[in-house]
Amino acid sequence: MNSTIRRLLKSAGMSLRLDRLFRYTYALLQEPALDDTPDRVIGVFTDSCGNRIELLAGLRDRVAPYWKGMVHAPKTPAPPAPRAGLAKIKTMRDRFDRVDALLRAYSLSFAGQDVLEVGAHDGATAYALAQAGARSVLATDVAAYYITQTRNGVVRDDAVAEKNAELARMRDAYRTSVDERTAQRVAFQEDDICSSSLQSDSVDAVMSLEVLEHLMRPEDAFREIARILRPGGFAFHEYNPYFALNGGHSLCTLDFPWGHARLDAADFERYLDERRPGEKSVALSFYRNNLNRMTLWQLRQYAQQSGMILLSLLPWSSERHLAILRSETLTQCSRVYPSAELIDLISPTVWVLLKKDE
Repeated sequence: MNSTIRRLLKSAGMSLRLDRLFRYTYALLQEPALDDTPDRVIGVFTDSCGNRIELLAGLRDRVAPYWKGMVHAPKTPAPPAPRAGLAKIKTMRDRFDRVDALLRAYSLSFAGQDVLEVGAHDGATAYALAQAGARSVLATDVAAYYITQTRNGVVRDDAVAEKNAELARMRDAYRTSVDERTAQRVAFQEDDICSSSLQSDSVDAVMSLEVLEHLMRPEDAFREIARILRPGGFAFHEYNPYFALNGGHSLCTLDFPWGHARLDAADFERYLDERRPGEKSVALSFYRNNLNRMTLWQLRQYAQQSGMILLSLLPWSSERHLAILRSETLTQCSRVYPSAELIDLISPTVWVLLKKDE
């Protein structure tokens, strides 16, 4: 898609008040317009191995176009209006339609199941699951995750209570967007899936969207999921891996392709000091606390160690990302993360489907 067509579509989308849908479509396609803007060099960063890396103008805007909204996020986002709530729930239902194609291949479904959603955030996905026919939905999240990506970033009891109250207001707004029968099938709970307090053998299915990459102890999460699932239950995850081009999730996206994965921790912090001192505290907190470094190879190991059966591991790779990948990029990533492979770098979306033995 060239820049002229992109501008026309964006203009049309905004005139029709479809800007939120447009943002979602962009995120779903995971195809930043890297070939639309000339690569103007704005500086050079030298890593601890002596590699001189050129910094490119506008790269962050193209790879993570909404980074400013994350860096400068409002302290208390407003709950969605009823129409916006319905629109987002509909968007999540459309995502489930895509996932259903995979589940049907294994004779699985969320319909009629007691479902645990990990990473509930505002609650839209939980209500969409209930609309899609789940018998019950227990949606969990951890307030500390959101706190550590703010400028204050200190996890205290009062901060946790404030964040949970904010999430409750957003979830209540979505609740008013659905009928009462659907709403009654949804409940929310503060719970860390890496050390869950939920009962063993208590749900039929576990699902998460854009969560797996944020769990700092994913191996523990897989074991807990296996424990919580009933015999024959299944787990589905869709996530954006750390090693993907946009895996820095805005706060950690740098000014050269795959920068967050090419630098070790010391070089990453030095880069922030030199190039983005105003963002250092929030970006470093996100880098240290909210992004794991799980490769696909490690994911397979964790799944095996949990005792679950890995039915399907689908990395949705991008030819466009492959086209801009250079040998030095793969070499530098592998130096810092030895189990990282080419497929890790060019797969912005990964689907994981697991099942517990009968």
